[in-house]
Amino acid sequence: MFEQLKNLAGREYYLISSLLLFLIFFIIVSIYLIKLNKNHVNVMSELPLKD
Repeated sequence: MFEQLKNLAGREYYLISSLLLFLIFFIIVSIYLIKLNKNHVNVMSELPLKD
């Protein structure tokens, strides 16, 4: 496995871009969840329980 990582030969751009894409997505989702209105979360969590 480590031998394959040593011999990327130009493919490291795909590796780095996929890592950056994942990190950007994770950061955006984290910011969205932190800024989410807590009242909205409570209302939505109670919807399945209401008759």
